[in-house]
Amino acid sequence: MMGFGHSQFCDNIRNENYKNRSLPWSLALPRSIVAWFVVCWGLFLVAALVVGAMLVALYKETTSQRTERAAASLGRACEAIVREMRSPLQGGTTAASGAPDFLSSVTRALEPFVGVEGGVWKTSSGSLAYAFPSYEGSGQKTDLPQAEEPTIRQVVETAIMGHRPVEWKRDARSQILLIQACPLADGDAGMAAWTMTRVVTVGGRPFLLATTGLAFLLIVLLGSAALLARVLWRWSQRLRTVESALATGAEDLPVLQLTGQRDLDRIVKAINGAGAKALESRRRTESLQQRIAESERLAALGRVAAGVAHEIRNPIAAMRLKAENALVNGADPTRSADALQVVVEQVGRMDQLLKKLLRSVQRSEIRREPITEMREFLAAHASLFREQAGRRPISVDVPDSLASVEFDTAAVGGALDNLILNAIQNSRDGTPIVLGASIEAGRLRLSVLDAGDGVPEVIRAHLFEPFATGRPDGTGLGLAIVREVAEAHGGSAQVQHRHDGTTFILDIPIGPHQ
Repeated sequence: MMGFGHSQFCDNIRNENYKNRSLPWSLALPRSIVAWFVVCWGLFLVAALVVGAMLVALYKETTSQRTERAAASLGRACEAIVREMRSPLQGGTTAASGAPDFLSSVTRALEPFVGVEGGVWKTSSGSLAYAFPSYEGSGQKTDLPQAEEPTIRQVVETAIMGHRPVEWKRDARSQILLIQACPLADGDAGMAAWTMTRVVTVGGRPFLLATTGLAFLLIVLLGSAALLARVLWRWSQRLRTVESALATGAEDLPVLQLTGQRDLDRIVKAINGAGAKALESRRRTESLQQRIAESERLAALGRVAAGVAHEIRNPIAAMRLKAENALVNGADPTRSADALQVVVEQVGRMDQLLKKLLRSVQRSEIRREPITEMREFLAAHASLFREQAGRRPISVDVPDSLASVEFDTAAVGGALDNLILNAIQNSRDGTPIVLGASIEAGRLRLSVLDAGDGVPEVIRAHLFEPFATGRPDGTGLGLAIVREVAEAHGGSAQVQHRHDGTTFILDIPIGPHQ
């Protein structure tokens, strides 16, 4: 019961700690349940040690107090014997033989003092009387204790020689022996009264009570600590089992086995329930994603088909018109030759269109080679469009510390050409075009920045798809090819829409794609 109450107390402290988030870090309490078990277990041990130390100190204090009371009782008993001895010494009390009755005087004097024995001692003749009225054995004890006789003699003679009361104490393993001697009145030189008592330290009732209470409290505290340690160990084992099961690396949450601990099993059941729900949700999500992907694929296919139909419609119309004219004027060889020439040109135009379309949707093999002079590489491609750019200045921005990189120069160069041409076609005269290169997080970022009007909102979502274009004369295949080159290198094509223009980025790994 004590262990349960202490654990509940610890839980309450933890709850208060969670409620009060303003505690400084130095006063923060542990949040792990295992750490809380360890803290509570440590508190049990500390409480056991403190209670044990307090009880030992209390017992020592009780022994000291009992020793002091026994010494005071000895002093009063010794004085009582001195008072009772006045009558026999003055001849007022005698035995049947006519000698002073010292025994009766000592007995009367010691009757009120429980546990005290004593007598009268004379230097020349030794013990004159001895009595122990409160002796608990059978009969009356009248024999002087032989074991203590040398000590009694020494204490008494010391008091007689010094003419003053003398106290003596000896600490033994099981008891404390107290002896006190009081010289008799002046004129009775060589005689003294003495008293003796024992303070029991082991085996007596006070000691048994103290040790019983100490043992009971220690058993309760240590038993609670042992119980808590067992709970801590079992919790640690079960938590490790749950942790190992959760760390299997599977995509889905594993089905955890019950541990037999009611509170922990509630968590296990909740995890199993959450895992089952997550698995069901994942299955529904995968099904939905598959449907969405299928819908997007069909939509993209539809847009590509529409684009192809749009692009080849004009060449087919031109060939049809020329063929009809040739048929009407079949006798005129000149007209027939012109018509055939137009047909050949339009067929070539459609062939180039189909080649571009295939390049935008088919991933080609990448042949990497090291590039050490990135500035020269970008400048060479920028120079190809100087005349076509007109009054649009093309500059190159490359850090001097740019490291060597590897990529397919032909494929990346073609992608850059498409981006530069796109920037020229979508920016006004007098606005700059900047080619840049940088390395961020282990990846090469090639960028083409323009200050044009930006990408129309209607095509932003499909900007890198084939035939997505905002210009009436565009095919919409250039950016699709850029995306294919980036993905073939293990990277991606990105666009940043600025308020003053657009930045296209070719993001590819520095080294070979793994």
